[in-house]
Parts: sequence; C-alpha cells; structure tokens
Amino acid sequence: MSKHHNLIEGWRNCNLESPPYLFPDDEKLLLGFADTKTYRSFDEYVASPEFGVSDINLHLGLLPIPFAGNLEKASIFILMLNPGLSAGDYFAEQRVADFRNAHVRSLRQENADDEFPFIFLNPDFAWHPGFGYWQKKFHNIIDEIRKQNKVSYQNAMSILSKKLACLELIPYHSKSFGAGSLLNKLPSVKVMRSYVQDIVIPRAKADKAIIIATRQVKMWQLPEHKNIVMYEGGETRSAHLTISSRGGQAIAKNLGLVRQKGG
Repeated sequence: MSKHHNLIEGWRNCNLESPPYLFPDDEKLLLGFADTKTYRSFDEYVASPEFGVSDINLHLGLLPIPFAGNLEKASIFILMLNPGLSAGDYFAEQRVADFRNAHVRSLRQENADDEFPFIFLNPDFAWHPGFGYWQKKFHNIIDEIRKQNKVSYQNAMSILSKKLACLELIPYHSKSFGAGSLLNKLPSVKVMRSYVQDIVIPRAKADKAIIIATRQVKMWQLPEHKNIVMYEGGETRSAHLTISSRGGQAIAKNLGLVRQKGG
C-alpha cells in the first residue's frame, strides 16, 4: 500500500528537530550544492541578503513540501516542480505552532482523518501565502462544489481538501527555480517519481484517480491515458486549474460536478 512506500517512510524518517531539513538520502548532494541557504529563523531570513530580491537558492531551513494532502485517500493528484517561497513561510513555521504541527502531520501522513488534510485549503490558515495561492487556483471549483452540494464555502473547501494531493518533484522551497541539475540526481526526486509510477499511475489506470501534470511534465515520465492530463506550452506557465481549464474539467468530472451552461 502507498502508506508503506519508500516515499512515505523516507519522509517519516526526516529529521525535523533542527535545520537543515532534508530527505535522508539527499544530504550528501545538497550540502555540497552551492545554491542553498539554511536560515534558522524568520528574523534571520528577513535580515539576509536574499530577502526581497531575486533568489534561486533552495531554502533548507524551511520544512520541505514533497506532498500536500493525504496520499492514501486522494483521488486528484496535481504534479508540480517545487514549493515557492515567501517571508510568510518562515513566519508561519516559526511563529505559529498550529501551522507547523499541521505541516508536520502532513509530512508524516498522519492526516487521514483531518477535516482539511490539504492544509493550504484550511480556513484556519487563510492568512498563509500557500492558502492564497491554492484558494485562488481552485476558487471557482470550490464555489461550484458549494452551489451544487448546497454547503458553505468552508465545507466545500473541506470536500476538495479530502480529495486533493499535490506532489512536488523537488521538495525544497525556492523563490525562483535554479536547481535543474539536481532533477536527475536527488534521491528524493527519484523516490517521488517511483511513487507516481508504482502507486499513482496504476490508480489512474484503474479509474480510481486522475493526474494533472502542470510543471516539468516530461520529467514525470507519464504515459498517455484518459485520466492523465499533461499540460503543454502556455498551460505550464500559468498552470491554471479553473473549471474551464483542461485540469479543472478533469477535477470537476472526478468530483461529479455537473457543468453549468456558460461555465
């Protein structure tokens, strides 16, 4: 089962006591990689030369995000490149215990019974930059869930949160991506691709899941299939998931939403 896959077990064994926070087998490569930074506090980051400027460093002082959501129960898998970066990420992890605890539970996949296993759709964290990013992407899908199920917007977010997982090819935060040389080297990348090949693709082929690859699509090594949407060209730049996008249409179908006229 997926909960026993090397991806899950590896992240459960990740040291979360003090930075740098690394997938166990990534340490040798990353600690010798020039474009990394390990700031240990919000104040240290805000005072750093990287604050407010163009920055391609991987920030190892932030908890990685290899995935969000509960992988065992999800039926909608969004494949991306790596998590973004803002001062809000440092603030949230180091100043807000509830957020950090939710993040750790997600990383260890202890969130199966949570109301919002995809923490970036949890209204308790509506102030977080990750919530702003994902809520904007999914707003009209959430609103369609709300209308068609006759529930509140918060309940609609919970419905989507329980179905949704995001997988990142590289799990470490950066403002701009400059670690292309690591895509074929990092053990965490290899085990993530293995998880997709061993677990997620078979579920999609069995009509138990859909896959929407939005970034670095070729690197995910996906087959052609009716339940696998691979973005191309301009789609990869915007990575839209509105209900009118190809990915959004696949999500709406997975959720059993009836497409409204003019929608």
